[in-house]
Amino acid sequence: MLYNVVLFLHILGAVIMFMAIAVLALSMLSMVQSKDTENIRRWSGLAVKTDALFPMSTLLILLPALYLVFSAWGWGTAWINVSLAALLGASFLGPVINLRRLKGILAAAEAETDVIPSAVLMNKVRDRVLWNSVFVMAMLAVGILFLMAVKLTLIGSLITMALAVAAGFGLAQFILFKTRPETSVDTVSFR
Repeated sequence: MLYNVVLFLHILGAVIMFMAIAVLALSMLSMVQSKDTENIRRWSGLAVKTDALFPMSTLLILLPALYLVFSAWGWGTAWINVSLAALLGASFLGPVINLRRLKGILAAAEAETDVIPSAVLMNKVRDRVLWNSVFVMAMLAVGILFLMAVKLTLIGSLITMALAVAAGFGLAQFILFKTRPETSVDTVSFR
């Protein structure tokens, strides 16, 4: 009975983390496509608040996971060790990289006086480090979920995490490319 309750809490933590990642990604996509400073202000405010869910979800994942490792699995299981390292790495990205940049976007949006976002604000919204961090974090979470289901050996687990990181970088670059600002034909010089 206790094992099942602890497993439920572990899964609940993962669900909260995936929900937070989804809201954060939606906020970023909405900001990068926004033509209105007020929308960027709203979405960046939501993103800053959402980022606060990551430490709570990490604890909800980690504490039950430790119980599950000690009571059932043991530390000799490769996928558990790789998943733990990936979880701690992803948890590091939130407060160190994401939150600081998201607060910077919010502060810049609050300081804007024009309805149309300035180039400075949009450069903050399109920050490649932020986009890479968020989407690598998202794909690491998917990789961990995959390892929980498939339970690979050390080599398979490491390959899974390498693919997750590469997918995160690739997805971030794809989105930034697809949402790049359009250059008007009127403003292009043909000299």
